[in-house]
Amino acid sequence: MRKLRENRGETLVETFAAIVVATLSVALLFGGIVASGRIEADAKRVDEAHYDAFSEAEEQAAAGTGATVTIVNQGNGASDTLSVELHGGAGIYSYKKVAP
Repeated sequence: MRKLRENRGETLVETFAAIVVATLSVALLFGGIVASGRIEADAKRVDEAHYDAFSEAEEQAAAGTGATVTIVNQGNGASDTLSVELHGGAGIYSYKKVAP
């Protein structure tokens, strides 16, 4: 009889609330991990496009000619091609826009 009258310990509602809080925490953590992976993939794609364009400009400079750089806005699909002069050497180049 004494054991039935004691109020110590957790109730079923408290246990359920703890489980709900833990489940929501895990769901938010998983969502953050997925978002982080998407951001990393987008950054990697943009970096690769940048290095590809830069390498193409370097290859054109190695041939002793001017170079062209194409800039593409992936948001609306607009693009522009610019004529540039390359400066530098030994694998390091910088470029500036040629005045029209």
